[in-house]
Amino acid sequence: MTDPGALVSFDTLNDLIATHRLEVPRLRLSSGGEMLPQHPYAVPVTTRRHTIWQRTHPAELHQCLAEGASLVIDAIDELHEPVADLAQHLESWLRTHVQVNAHASWSAREGFGTHWDDHDVIVLQVEGPKHWRLYGPTRIAPMHRDTAQPEPPPEQPVADLVDNGAGAPDVCGRW
Repeated sequence: MTDPGALVSFDTLNDLIATHRLEVPRLRLSSGGEMLPQHPYAVPVTTRRHTIWQRTHPAELHQCLAEGASLVIDAIDELHEPVADLAQHLESWLRTHVQVNAHASWSAREGFGTHWDDHDVIVLQVEGPKHWRLYGPTRIAPMHRDTAQPEPPPEQPVADLVDNGAGAPDVCGRW
């Protein structure tokens, strides 16, 4: 792949939000390390079968994003063919299931804070700068949906870098 930015554009994200019924937890906003409630950007709608779902309002969603929230769409590979093709190639190479989640932010405000994931993560940044602080393991062999909390990370990360979305990251600190 020569242009990661060709996988997903902001127009693609807008189209997916406008044409799919995306609800929490599949579509969510995060700010300052906390997941935001839906009510500022979605309203409950009752179907003819009396099912209630949350309809995203684009103007309110865009307002939350302009105020610094980060957008997450889980399993975007199920919704967008170029990402599905990438996931399929990764699955054949890694020989395991791959799920692609899209994260997008329109401001410098931190969306997720320091956290750990209970699964392996490969990051492909397609546009704009992002400051990454990577810490070593704080828990040996964490399990999926582990209930025990890991120890806090050490003060100094093992890597402190800025990815400008256009190639190799710039190192901000010591490795």
